[in-house]
Amino acid sequence: MIMKKDNSIRKRVQSVIIAAAIALTIIPGTFAIAKPITAQAATESIVNSLSENERKIYDAYQYLDTRIKEKDVEITAKNKSEFDSAGFYTMYTGAEERVKYSADDLKYARRAYIYSNPLEIAGAMAQIKFLTIKGKDNKYSCYAYLQKTGDNDYTGETKALKKAIKKIMKNIDEDTNFVMELQCFDMVINNTTYAKIAIDNKDLKNTAYGALVQHRASTQGYALAFAALLDELEINNDILFNSYRCWNQVKIGTKWYETDLVACDKSTKGTVDYTCFNTSQKKMKSYGLTRVDYCTKFRESKGSNSTTKSKLQKYSEEMFKDSKNFTLGVLNPDNSVTRTTLLSTEQTVTLVPVFIDNSSMLNCSMILKSLTITTNPAESAFTWTQWTPKTPKITLTKNGPGASRVLSVVMVYDDGTNEGTAISFNVNLVDQDNTTGSFIYKVIDDDNVSLVKCTKKTIKNVNIPSTVAVDGKSYKVSKIEANAFKKCSKLETVMIGANVKEIGANAFSGKTKLIRVETQGYVLNTLGKNAFKSADANTFFLLKATSYSKYNKLVKKFKKAGGSKAVYKFRKF
Repeated sequence: MIMKKDNSIRKRVQSVIIAAAIALTIIPGTFAIAKPITAQAATESIVNSLSENERKIYDAYQYLDTRIKEKDVEITAKNKSEFDSAGFYTMYTGAEERVKYSADDLKYARRAYIYSNPLEIAGAMAQIKFLTIKGKDNKYSCYAYLQKTGDNDYTGETKALKKAIKKIMKNIDEDTNFVMELQCFDMVINNTTYAKIAIDNKDLKNTAYGALVQHRASTQGYALAFAALLDELEINNDILFNSYRCWNQVKIGTKWYETDLVACDKSTKGTVDYTCFNTSQKKMKSYGLTRVDYCTKFRESKGSNSTTKSKLQKYSEEMFKDSKNFTLGVLNPDNSVTRTTLLSTEQTVTLVPVFIDNSSMLNCSMILKSLTITTNPAESAFTWTQWTPKTPKITLTKNGPGASRVLSVVMVYDDGTNEGTAISFNVNLVDQDNTTGSFIYKVIDDDNVSLVKCTKKTIKNVNIPSTVAVDGKSYKVSKIEANAFKKCSKLETVMIGANVKEIGANAFSGKTKLIRVETQGYVLNTLGKNAFKSADANTFFLLKATSYSKYNKLVKKFKKAGGSKAVYKFRKF
């Protein structure tokens, strides 16, 4: 029974670490301007698969999307000459009879245009119209034009989408196509919520803008966002569809795979399921996703999900081999790990090996075979007890004969083989009695402080720590006081530490609208009036909770505190 429990824990930690490794957060303030967007969808496969009528309508969209007419413009055979001829696309001339375009011709040609141009919003939101003129010779000519369906020209939305993609690209590590695809997949999943919208509706939720800026999208919006990111990385891809749903086809190596992002996004469970990530056409068909119309002519997806699972496993193993992802952290009385520095007043501390996940640290002792400190004791400022499987921690004391505060560590990860995988890294254990940075704190009691104020008014991205060192003592950051960030006029993103239980009134009520807020812990329970007054309809809250019911209760509190129009998503880990 004990072995069974240990194995279960090991798998759980592995899954959390894998999730952490591929879960990237959009933090706008950390981005530099990337090269201009040059991405183009795989138009060749689309164009070559269209019927004659679909191709003609598709070409009209391609030509006219920069020549869209106002919504109130009425064009007739009599007044056509009053308009610039460049604003029309000639469908045909000199025809003996009218050419009729079916509803399917129009629908699938429009889809072809949209899927070829995931960054073009104005064309996707416009309606195509046809003007047929009978000449004196009794022959017909037909001209197409695009017309707005409202007053918006979508310039602002297009700019915001391109800006969002540039920001995301800054957080994509250059790696193999599979790893970069995985990062793009996770970017969309972790920043988008599903909206049930018919994919042929002219709705922003059917666009990449809906997914990456508004954080609400249909299956088409998810697919377009994923395609736009893959295009930017020059990874070959197409968008597949049936009558009501979209999914993606991606080329990794020599094979094509299919991915249904919405099916992978288990939002009510707070998890991600990779069953429909990079699988075969045959398997996708068994899930009820059978291609229709022109995409039936696309190449077959022969890549298998079993291959994908092997790649995911290999990727997780590579993460464990990368020493920069590991360090030693101080084990708190509640078994959490929140710091890697010491206090000058501490003579003895307990250390454990940790995996670093952004601002979080995960104790990984339970998946190790061994851990050894190889530093020469005669040169060290410390003495220590060695880590063992039975006593998976290190007791460190500041009474060594030497001056070095660097520990050399070799740990062996249990990869299922007899030998395991060895990982080596060095840790510099310095004393740091004050880690307040740009924040002012107030001591509440022996263990807790509240964050009173941010002194940097121009700050864009806030990472509220789980613990902080104040005057040589470590405290949990358990509260954010009223008005703490009210004067931070450029604030865009907030990461809330794992120990924060309460956020005061008007804490985040500055002029700039928040883009993203993420909670790191499970203890947040109290939010004051207008605590998130800066939130609007495009603010995205990624909230941790131990269950979906507790998540829903937390959402109600956030909505009452100013986030009534915001977008929310549940994460269990």
